[in-house]
Amino acid sequence: MDLSEKSEKTIHDPIHGSIRIEGLALDLLDTPEVQRLRGIHQLGLAHLVFPGGNHSRFEHSLGVLHLVRKFGEIRRLEEEDLKLLSAAAILHDLGHPPFSHTLEPLMIEHLKKNHVRVGCEILMRGTEIDERESKRLNSWGVQRVAEVLEKYRIDPREVCAVIKGKHVRPYLAELMNSEVDLDQMDFLLRDAHFTGVALGMIDVDRLMRTLTIQRKRLVILNKGVEAVEGLLTARALMYTSVYFHPTVRAAELMLANAVERALHESDRLTSFNLMTDAELIEKLYEAGGYSREMIMRLKYRLLFKPAYEEKRKKLNEKEWNTWLKKFRTWHDLQELQNMIADKGGVPEGYVLLDVPITDLLLSEPRIGKVEIPVLIDGHRFRLSEVSPIASALKERATPRYLLRVLTLPKFAKRINKATRLVL
Repeated sequence: MDLSEKSEKTIHDPIHGSIRIEGLALDLLDTPEVQRLRGIHQLGLAHLVFPGGNHSRFEHSLGVLHLVRKFGEIRRLEEEDLKLLSAAAILHDLGHPPFSHTLEPLMIEHLKKNHVRVGCEILMRGTEIDERESKRLNSWGVQRVAEVLEKYRIDPREVCAVIKGKHVRPYLAELMNSEVDLDQMDFLLRDAHFTGVALGMIDVDRLMRTLTIQRKRLVILNKGVEAVEGLLTARALMYTSVYFHPTVRAAELMLANAVERALHESDRLTSFNLMTDAELIEKLYEAGGYSREMIMRLKYRLLFKPAYEEKRKKLNEKEWNTWLKKFRTWHDLQELQNMIADKGGVPEGYVLLDVPITDLLLSEPRIGKVEIPVLIDGHRFRLSEVSPIASALKERATPRYLLRVLTLPKFAKRINKATRLVL
């Protein structure tokens, strides 16, 4: 069949308006791997604080595709580049577990891989789907991602290189994974819109028209510096106000600890990272015990409360290294939680340790990057050389606090005392 004969569709997006889908994009969107993203909340459990924040990873992927096409039109990208970027835009979030970044530390602990690596494995080999579902999908002639890429003669290794930010043509990788990329442009606009938090609003049109390619690298024209400053500021403020909101963190830690307990006590969560949000919630409820209690508490918004908090402050290099060493892994946090619970005479699982800065480094490694090249009179300068705002943002301690210990209100006093003894 001639690929050009494939029908086209128009999807109406609340952020970008009408998005025309055809050919490669339409085929990829119809795969089971991408359709799963409809069932993954973009903002984890943030809807418990921001009721409108119920949008999905699927919507976000469509938005990034739209921005890829828009940039390609403005900069007249070659067809092969545009095809590769379009595939990366649709597929860049395939590896996210249920509730997006909520379970990232736990996934790294149990699977020894992050969502980017999982996504690339899906690109190369496909998703492990329930055997009965797989047979039915095959009988219906449903294509998988790997088959679609092969059909359009796209090397999945190149798509992975773009997603990882390591492609041999650096500008392709930088458009998807850098200080100022199309991924961030969409999620900041989209998340600001659906949460109602105006801090995420950015000037996408100005960014698009002042981002350009020079010597195979992505650079910003001098007249676009203010637009980049706006993006970096919006990103920092959205992390403080939305993504790492204290109440959102409490809910997400309750969910993550419910998954941790169920993994040890039941075989219901095999390949939990490939489930949808609803499938995970169902499995946790079925597991009973502690996991069911946490799901019920989330359902009725009966959340853990802080018993101890260390306020935000600027850490020097020595303090920073000590902090990261002590709280770096999910396993480290679990051990400390259990020590505090034991010292306070509280059952395990009812003390949650919240150290946002370590999760921030896992979920958003771009947060400290502000050095996109600025083109002035044909010469390149680092953004921090021409923007005091960029330099200040690099030093900013994004989360509102360094550490919190959460528990049920009735345990708060004894857990506060136990925390001071343990930490």
